Amino acid sequence: MLTIVRTAAELTLAVNEEIAAFPEEERYVMVPMIRDSVLSVLENSALGMARFDVPYRYAHLTRALTSLNELTSHFVVCKRVGLVSQQEHDALKQKAESMGRQLAAALKIIDTLPLEPLQGL
Repeated sequence: MLTIVRTAAELTLAVNEEIAAFPEEERYVMVPMIRDSVLSVLENSALGMARFDVPYRYAHLTRALTSLNELTSHFVVCKRVGLVSQQEHDALKQKAESMGRQLAAALKIIDTLPLEPLQGL
């Protein structure tokens, strides 16, 4: 479980290092979108792994996976407009794919768990 959160933190650090080198004019365009996506991956991964009730965990890990897909789309745009090189894109893509495999495996495990009724509804 901690591996997912650790991988999300490593991805966040790698992305933040990369966007720090973006030109000044991207500070208000691409940088906030990328930062929001990568922080959403980290936050939802941590929240999903911290809770024990199945619906809550499933919801957060699914959100993390959705944000990860959005982040990889941003990587493609950055490569196409020349903000990152092919090598930088490939390195970020590899980290994102690793994160995606971990999230998919966690969701597959969660799918096998019995659903508990939500408390307080």
